[in-house]
Amino acid sequence: MSIDQKLIEQLKRKTSLSDYIQLRGVKLNKVGNNYKGLCPFHNETAPSFTVNPQDNLWQCFGCGIGGDVFSFVERFDKVGFSKAVQIVAKNQGSSLKEPPPQNTPTQDSVRQIKLLNHVVKFYQQELVNDKRGLDYLKQRAITDKQSILDFGTGFCAGNLSNILPTDEDTLDQLKQIGILNKNGHEMFYGCVVFPLTDFDGTILGLYGRRVVEDQVSHLYLPGPRKGLMNWQAAKRSRNLIFAESIIDALTLYSHGFKNVIPVYGTNGFTNWHEELFKRYPIEQVFICFDNDEAGRTGAFSVRAKVKQFKPTGKRVHIDIVNLPCKDINDYFCKGHSADDFKNLLKSTAKKIPDEAIQPVKKERFYEITEHGFKISYAQREYEVKGISRQGTQLKATIKASSDLTGERFQITTLDFYSLRSRDWFAKVLKDLFNERFEIVFEDLNRILTKIEQYEPPKEKTAQIKRMTQAEREEALIFLQKKDLLNEILSDLEFLGFTGEETNKLTAYLVATSRKMEEPLSLLVQSRSAAGKSTLQDAVLNLLPDEDKIKYTRLTDQALFYKDENSLIHKVLAIEEAAGVGGSAYSIRALQSAKELTVATTSKDPATGRLRTEEYKVKGPLSIMMTTTAIDLDHEMETRFLSVSVDETQDMTQKIHNKQRESETLEGYLSKKRIEQAQTKHHNAQRLLKPLIVINPYAPHLKFPSDNLRSRRDHKKYLVLIKAVAFLHQYQRAVKKIKHLEQTIEYIEVTLDDIKTANKLASEVLGRSLDELSAPSRTLLGFIQKMVREAVKKENKKESELTLKRPFIFNRKMIRDYAKWSDWQVKTHITELEELGYVYSHMGSKGKEYIYELKLTDDKTPTEKIYLDLTDVTNLEGQKPYLVA
Repeated sequence: MSIDQKLIEQLKRKTSLSDYIQLRGVKLNKVGNNYKGLCPFHNETAPSFTVNPQDNLWQCFGCGIGGDVFSFVERFDKVGFSKAVQIVAKNQGSSLKEPPPQNTPTQDSVRQIKLLNHVVKFYQQELVNDKRGLDYLKQRAITDKQSILDFGTGFCAGNLSNILPTDEDTLDQLKQIGILNKNGHEMFYGCVVFPLTDFDGTILGLYGRRVVEDQVSHLYLPGPRKGLMNWQAAKRSRNLIFAESIIDALTLYSHGFKNVIPVYGTNGFTNWHEELFKRYPIEQVFICFDNDEAGRTGAFSVRAKVKQFKPTGKRVHIDIVNLPCKDINDYFCKGHSADDFKNLLKSTAKKIPDEAIQPVKKERFYEITEHGFKISYAQREYEVKGISRQGTQLKATIKASSDLTGERFQITTLDFYSLRSRDWFAKVLKDLFNERFEIVFEDLNRILTKIEQYEPPKEKTAQIKRMTQAEREEALIFLQKKDLLNEILSDLEFLGFTGEETNKLTAYLVATSRKMEEPLSLLVQSRSAAGKSTLQDAVLNLLPDEDKIKYTRLTDQALFYKDENSLIHKVLAIEEAAGVGGSAYSIRALQSAKELTVATTSKDPATGRLRTEEYKVKGPLSIMMTTTAIDLDHEMETRFLSVSVDETQDMTQKIHNKQRESETLEGYLSKKRIEQAQTKHHNAQRLLKPLIVINPYAPHLKFPSDNLRSRRDHKKYLVLIKAVAFLHQYQRAVKKIKHLEQTIEYIEVTLDDIKTANKLASEVLGRSLDELSAPSRTLLGFIQKMVREAVKKENKKESELTLKRPFIFNRKMIRDYAKWSDWQVKTHITELEELGYVYSHMGSKGKEYIYELKLTDDKTPTEKIYLDLTDVTNLEGQKPYLVA
């Protein structure tokens, strides 16, 4: 029976609950703001029956039941809701007419239904955000996440106002629905809530169970009970279990009995339940109510109502289950298993098909794969890939088979959050597996839970290796050596990288600086095959695995979506600058701001509104990169220390010698000792503490200021000094100072640190003042040398070369002299031409370019440029700046 909502609300407002209950013969006494008396529904000597006149609700703290005026009449007169409304209406002098049953009552506006759906979704989110709801369910032995999800469970924490529009119309609509009371407060505050739906899945009602039983425990939306919970059970199975409450039904469901449908108390078998027998071919029903007088009476009442139906042309077989304890939830809380309940049902019915009482089994195996997972239930096997979360959708590709290597299978891409999609695919699979629909549908529901829990394999992070005492002592001895830098050079030579002392020390210090608050970054720029990657890899091999990340290529947004703390104090190595692509911006941001933040929009599943989500990736970190390019992005290049590999013939010969040595027996045996040397460096790096480094000599230092770029280079120079000191921290006294109630530990820079840094900076930072790239500068040297030798061979003097009679040469002459490839010559001579070091002319053969060298008075244009840094000997008499 469906009754006009407005009339029901009118009856509730006009009826004084305390007066009406006393009119029915229950004596009440005023206690504070409430009324108390002896409960009419159970025997007691001390009053526990309470009436709250403000909310017009009653509650018995002795037997745990309560509600409004209609629920009182239902229990007092042992009638259904419709009859209770009639009794209250008669008391008020009103009359009722019963409209025919319908799925979605016409008085519910479309807007109210949408509002109710949004509220339910918000409450479902709150169940995760506020632990009280899940804690309550856990106390009731309900912990299966999929079951909680299937029942649409939510929790009302009182935060609905945070997402509600402020217009009066919306608030009035929510008050009419019954979500808000007349004061605008949430009616279901402190309740675990469950949505009740019609046969199309539209939410029409809401049930709430308070987690703290000091008030009315059971709440529904005002008016008749509309909708059902888990009505799909009748669609899937011909055998049903009726439980007295939603909590009891959820308990059974979570233990594998998916064919359970709750009624709403002993008198809560509604016209919606009756509709099940008109729609579906139900053959057997178990009525499992509480083991008390009210429960037994209610069970007999339901049996009488079900007997009138013949869904299959025959009467429904009905069995009343006698529980050995209070109720279903109590049964499982006391340790009974699903098999125990199955046996209880068997002992109740004379004849029962196994499928009617067979609980759904858990998975046979579960295995994480590279792109998803595999899972099996009985002989039904599933493989899930391509999991994608997009707003309110959860898509994945699923392959189902009785044997994943067999020929018969079904595969599709499914939105697992769509009930309709799961329902459709279950119908497809029941034929594939020759299995009942409800079994396969339950498989998909459990796979949904697995997908929600699934996390893509995290970036492989190496486990920090525990050092033995001997390894720790070896690393400490190494860090305390007075000639530590020479030891590092010697180890790198032993590990196969010969020469390049400045480059090796610079790279090692850059890598070490990752542990500092302002790390350095390194760019190795040279021609192809010169050994850029060899230098980078040689230093990376001396770092512990947990402190380095190496990529060949980065996509534009790759760094924005890394784990928030995955880059802190790491070395990020990129094999080639060309692989940076659009991620150059994120690299610059990490170097400057020491963090990345990105804001994206997504739809809030609770409100349907767009919301902003923020992702953050923290630094600081050190970056190492190699490149063959001569026209690097200026914004990026100025943030790095730049070094170039020695490309001379002499260095090539040394490399050849080293390569040949490695092929000998001695070379082969030395490889066995490489791991030991690397382990020593790994442990030494692990022992370095993130200490603060103070440079008391900094105010006395000088640095060229005639170039705008020096603003960045000067900072790199100061950090390089601190990196030298940081590496020598086990040879420095750790000092302490109290500041703003904090104790700060630090070490100080020494003059030796400055001397070492000056030597490195003069070469490395000096190179940055050169307008030519290192390979182009080398090519210019070859051309000048080639011209001088050619002029000398012709018995001429360089002074005889004039604009009218220049020395002409082409690219082939350069290739033959320098032994460079045509691509290398073409690339770098273009830079020389653009910067005015050579002139080009079209040759007589049409396409051949010929060149002439620009005349210059600079006799040594290819020499390295050295910075005019402070001489350390001038600092020896200076008094360091001390902390006040």
